[in-house]
Amino acid sequence: MPRSKTETVRNAFLVAAKEVFLEVGFDQASMDTIAARSGSAKSTLYRYFDSKESLFSALITEVSRGEGSEMINFLYRSGNGPQVDNNSVNFVDALAFPDNQADCRQALIRFGQYILTHFHTPQVLAVRRMMIAASTNPETGRLFYQQGSARVIQHLEHYFKPLIDRGYLYQADPHVVACHYFGLLLSEVSEAGLYNVITQLDDEKITAMVSRTVEVFIRAYVRDVPE
Repeated sequence: MPRSKTETVRNAFLVAAKEVFLEVGFDQASMDTIAARSGSAKSTLYRYFDSKESLFSALITEVSRGEGSEMINFLYRSGNGPQVDNNSVNFVDALAFPDNQADCRQALIRFGQYILTHFHTPQVLAVRRMMIAASTNPETGRLFYQQGSARVIQHLEHYFKPLIDRGYLYQADPHVVACHYFGLLLSEVSEAGLYNVITQLDDEKITAMVSRTVEVFIRAYVRDVPE
């Protein structure tokens, strides 16, 4: 069935919005730019979407109908998060994490610094808030979680398992160990970030937070911790 004129115009706005969000990020994107990119007047755009937020929310719904990795990569790229060369590759899979490193302290420090540097920013936090709002649809929420936080935890789990098996870490469920490290890493700022209280961290704060996280984790899980 051919699309109606209304559907065609709306789709043109969504296509233009996706291009603009990916090019400049959510914060820098403007309704003027999106309208111009679509070839329509801004007044027409506002007849379809009353704000940039509602346009982005509609775009989330549209993108979520596609493949999961493309969706989550779009969301984080539009928040000026890490870039991946291929939309079929989830951004988590590109995280640098050495395999089977006996002394995990430095690996955990590098991983923690990467997460806080790239994902605790005003732009990414703004995208996360809209992802949470869109998750009133349980299926959309499940996709966000599985392709985002759950993939980070799984990534950590695969790193911790051989360390547990070799006795470097105390015997424990690798999934629980991964959840504990990831939770510790975000514990000082996650809520404050989502509520728009602390949205920017400088290098000194990131270094201190990651150091505290790693120290607590090592005290809890590493066998024969040196005094």
